[in-house]
Amino acid sequence: MTSPKTPFERAMALAALSGFKVALGPAFLAAKRRSPSTGTWALAALGEMFLDKVGIFPPRYRPALMIPHALSGAYVAREAMKEEGVHDPSIPVLGAVVAAGVACVAPLARIALNRGLGMPDAFLGLGEDYLALNLGSEATGVSLGQVSEITRDAVEDLRGQIAPSLPSIPNLPVGTGRG
Repeated sequence: MTSPKTPFERAMALAALSGFKVALGPAFLAAKRRSPSTGTWALAALGEMFLDKVGIFPPRYRPALMIPHALSGAYVAREAMKEEGVHDPSIPVLGAVVAAGVACVAPLARIALNRGLGMPDAFLGLGEDYLALNLGSEATGVSLGQVSEITRDAVEDLRGQIAPSLPSIPNLPVGTGRG
């Protein structure tokens, strides 16, 4: 996939990602920069995607949840443009508006498709995540293969940090299958 043509379009695409998931815009920005925080952002985005599918979060179009999306959109838009040497004070505002707009429209579209076509919400959520990951890949030049690798490495790092602190679990005897 080719990248959007202008730095502004890339910045607004990152802001839109933040409208889908708060951590997704920063995760792609960190991946593009090859930042040490990339794994942390990837885990946050993965967790947010999972919690969205199981219905933990209230709708993101509510003001209390729209605010973090807007702040994330403002941040990634400003940082993306700053990398390009553009220091326009309107960029964070535009990024916040784009992220808030996506945070409003995406769940309403999911609700409409769920009610109108009877498509399961979890299926629609997976489609939304796929769309967002493709948009992020296109905006940053980070391939979906790299996204997968970053996420896998982050999960392995987390497992390595957590596993030593867990008590060992004894092996249970395996039955023979006879009652």
